[in-house]
Amino acid sequence: MSTEKKSKLWIFFVAAFALQFAAWAAWFIIASHHRVEEVPLATAAPR
Repeated sequence: MSTEKKSKLWIFFVAAFALQFAAWAAWFIIASHHRVEEVPLATAAPR
């Protein structure tokens, strides 16, 4: 393997990791702006 191919592989690996990190960050930012509503659970009917 030449050094040129190795460096391109590492660039691809780092770019894929950075893209995944950016996607997770975006999801967490979106989720923090749209919090889940607390919904009370319905109690079971007495038997």
